[in-house]
Amino acid sequence: MNALNKRILPLLLGAGLLTGCEKELDTYYVPQSAPGFFTIGILGTTLNTTFAARYGTGRSIPITAAYNQTDNPTTITVFQATRTDSMQVGSYPASGTFNQTFQTTTQAIPYVVPTTYALNTTVRLDVTLTFASGAQRRRSITYTVAN
Repeated sequence: MNALNKRILPLLLGAGLLTGCEKELDTYYVPQSAPGFFTIGILGTTLNTTFAARYGTGRSIPITAAYNQTDNPTTITVFQATRTDSMQVGSYPASGTFNQTFQTTTQAIPYVVPTTYALNTTVRLDVTLTFASGAQRRRSITYTVAN
């Protein structure tokens, strides 16, 4: 009898586990769609997404954000970081204007290279677009402080 129980018990347990898998999945989680289009660049006849490697202190970097207004963006935040410090340097409402040439909304983002950084300091700028749903898209620029 003991040998029979050893053979039948695993089969019964396996059958019990299989019947437990037939439960319907809960539908509490609803996947959110990914946030929309966002890029940054220098606006000219094209939107050049390549920035210079070096910028002088006190110089303005002409950053332009391009996004789809239909994606319902709310704010654009600029954050700068070096090896020794980091800070938010601006937060702006997403209120660009439609650019007919690029068929997207563009907005100038003001940024000036700090005069307090020493020469050859590497700075990373993170430009983040936040959508009404709370989703975010981030684009980064890295440059070195020059004369």
